[in-house]
Amino acid sequence: MSSIHIEVIVPKNRSQSGTAQVKKNGRILRQFEVLARGSKGPGDTQYFKEGNTPVGDYDGTFGSATDFPADSYGTHGYVRMKPLSGNALLAEQAFGRTGILIHSGTLGGPSYWRGYGALRATKGCLRVREEDMEFLQKLLSQPKAANQSHSEAPHEVRITVREN
Repeated sequence: MSSIHIEVIVPKNRSQSGTAQVKKNGRILRQFEVLARGSKGPGDTQYFKEGNTPVGDYDGTFGSATDFPADSYGTHGYVRMKPLSGNALLAEQAFGRTGILIHSGTLGGPSYWRGYGALRATKGCLRVREEDMEFLQKLLSQPKAANQSHSEAPHEVRITVREN
């Protein structure tokens, strides 16, 4: 099984974009823009439903694009993030925060507060551009190696979200 690590570095001001770096077995494959801003508005809202994406470590599982509307979530699937540590785990255990994803979706229009073509805030997920989600889709849905069992996932996916 190969190891995929998505390291996300976000600014304290979540109205600004951060970066995601995708590594496979330690080798950098791609870097791209990411937004970790929830719809609750500015400030430290990471513990609350629809707040900013909580910092911490997560396990990731790829899901199908047909599960959610394309305008909000894009056409290339999503990565479901299961909290393992840090504020992410605290937000889940103490505040019931669940359903955090990496996904794409429609970009900001002419009157959007972050500007035309900007990544839009979500309900607490990590938003990426459509072409970056397509990259993740291709990477995470690659067929299993011949020596893997049918019940084993093709990749172990770990996601780390931290502030710079």
